[in-house]
Amino acid sequence: MFEHPLFMIFLTLSVFIISEKIFVHFNKNSLLNPVLITIILIITIMSVFDISYDQYKEGTQIFNYLIAPAIVALAVPVYQNLKKVRSSLSLVLSATLISGIGIFVSALFLGTLFGLPDAMVEALSTKSITLPIALEIAALTDGSFPLVVIGVFSTGLPGVIVVPMLLKLLKVKDEALQGLVLGITAHAFGIARALAISPLAAAFASIGMVIMGCFAVVAVPIILKLGGF
Repeated sequence: MFEHPLFMIFLTLSVFIISEKIFVHFNKNSLLNPVLITIILIITIMSVFDISYDQYKEGTQIFNYLIAPAIVALAVPVYQNLKKVRSSLSLVLSATLISGIGIFVSALFLGTLFGLPDAMVEALSTKSITLPIALEIAALTDGSFPLVVIGVFSTGLPGVIVVPMLLKLLKVKDEALQGLVLGITAHAFGIARALAISPLAAAFASIGMVIMGCFAVVAVPIILKLGGF
């Protein structure tokens, strides 16, 4: 039964739906993010029933093909809030570019400071970019795909937990600003969290992620080259 691909798909979707209900039941507490809970539950189930990673990967391969279409589908909330996005586009562009420079440079600085191998430093430079774009940058710079995936996930997941807490602490109530910060810092994970806030937040999260990705495709290879990586 465990070897059948349909079982793995059913398992993943069922666990995510349960995680989503838990998240909503507890008033969308950031510590109970559906993606995080799903990962924990899936790992637990795999350990209990001795399901190997290769089995799970093969059974859920279809989800990998859905990543790019899912990213493209994020254009829907942007279109629905196009007027608001247009009116704030110059500010969004400036904020995203400044944030992007800070994120990329700080990643390289911290990686060098702690003496990390070049491959890890390169992976850190793409940690705040959505996975499809990060992998394209890795291909352009001969980076390590596994390290890039780890970097993206290890940034996105903590981002959707910590950022909402900080926004609440700072009493940021503007939905557009909340979405933008989530999109810039936690890419697709941030958009998923923004969707739980409102379509407006999701629209600005999508714009933030897209601008960040476009900027990164140009800037990261140049920054890595200048840094001697």
